[in-house]
Amino acid sequence: MSTSPLSSNLHLLRVASSSFASSSQRHSRRYFDGSKVKSSNKEEDNVNDDILDAYKIPSTTVLSLPGNDKIEIRLIDPYTIAITPYENREEGLSRLLMYIEGENESGQRYPPTQPLTMRYALDSDGEILGKTMELYLGPKVNPETNPAAKTTETTKTISAKVAGGELIAVMPLVGMATEDAVRRCRDIIAEEVEKTKAFELDGAGFRVSTFGPMYSLRPRDNEVSVKVTPKTKE
Repeated sequence: MSTSPLSSNLHLLRVASSSFASSSQRHSRRYFDGSKVKSSNKEEDNVNDDILDAYKIPSTTVLSLPGNDKIEIRLIDPYTIAITPYENREEGLSRLLMYIEGENESGQRYPPTQPLTMRYALDSDGEILGKTMELYLGPKVNPETNPAAKTTETTKTISAKVAGGELIAVMPLVGMATEDAVRRCRDIIAEEVEKTKAFELDGAGFRVSTFGPMYSLRPRDNEVSVKVTPKTKE
C-alpha cells in the first residue's frame, strides 16, 4: 500500500527536525493563531474556548526556527475552504461573505471562521501573478460525507476545495499588512528557512492571514506564511 503525501511529509519532518532537538519547542496541538477569549467566569471561558477552537484552522506547531523563535514550522491538517480570485480586498470579501451567509444553491450558511487568508502567486521574478482569498468552511464540511454547497450565478467565481495537508513556515506581522511589509516578512522567512538547511521554501507564492473583525478599523493580527518541504538527508 502506498503512503499518503501527508504521511510522507510527517516522516520527512521527523528526519529534518532531528537536528533541531535542542532548540525546538515541544510539539504541541494548537490552532492557527492560538488566541483565546478570556472572561472572569471559568465555565464561560471553557465554552468560549470550545466555540473558537471549532472555527479555527487546525494545525500542529512543530518547532521554532533556531535563531528566530518568531518563525514557526506548522503542520496544517486538511480542511475545506471557499476560495475566490480577486483584485481588491472588498471585492473578494464581499463574494465570500455572500456565499457563507447563504447565497448558494442550497441556502446553506457557514460559520464566521478565522482567519481570512489571501494567497499570492508569484512568477520567477517574484512579481505577483494573481491573488485569491479564502475562508475555512468549518469542521462539519467534508468532501465525501458533507460537501460544500454549490454556488449560484452571483457567487459563481467561488470554488470549494480541500487545503492543508502540508507544512508552512509562519511569522507574525506587526502593523498594517501592506505589500512591502508582507514581502519583508516573506524575505525574512526565506532567509531563516535557508539557514536551517533542512527545508525547501516554495518560491511560487506566499499567504497573508488576518485575524479579527473583518470590517473593523482597529488593528488586526496578521501572519505571513510560506509552504515548505523537508529536505531528505543524502
